[in-house]
Amino acid sequence: MATTAPLALTHSATRTQSRSRIALSWLLAAGWPLGLFGLVNLGAEALNVLPLYFSPFGLPGWVGAAGHLAQLGMLGAAFLALTHKGHQGSARHWLTGFILAYIALPFITPPLDSLQLSLVCTTLFLVGFASVVRVAVESKIAAALMALPLAILGLSATMGLALSAAFTPPFALVQGQQAAI
Repeated sequence: MATTAPLALTHSATRTQSRSRIALSWLLAAGWPLGLFGLVNLGAEALNVLPLYFSPFGLPGWVGAAGHLAQLGMLGAAFLALTHKGHQGSARHWLTGFILAYIALPFITPPLDSLQLSLVCTTLFLVGFASVVRVAVESKIAAALMALPLAILGLSATMGLALSAAFTPPFALVQGQQAAI
């Protein structure tokens, strides 16, 4: 009996260390896109470029910023879920490209008008959808973690296209009811 007690403690201690190590790796994985975003923000601020975030339905801008940062954390966790089991396919490259484009999105949106912005969001949505399809083959957890950022990006693209179409001449009223001169 005396010899099994230290083995039980050692097994329990290694299980706790293993769980804490796994939790730390998930935290670090969620943080690397945020750190890269911070570096890009620092460089963009030096060039006097401020990010513009998607914040629908009259929500304040800080809600859009917090949502964007949370989505970047989810994409980083998806990257860890994809690489955790040693997947070496092209899905890693697709996910990395999508993360980098998602980091750059708020910095390229300020000079764009509504149609250009909706086309950029639609393109990024299609790239994200293609990367989710490729990632889902390798890891279902990573694809599930990518679903929320992709859904919000799809909402942004859909709202932008709907509003652009509503105020573009083929669909909108160009001239009201005016009497002839």
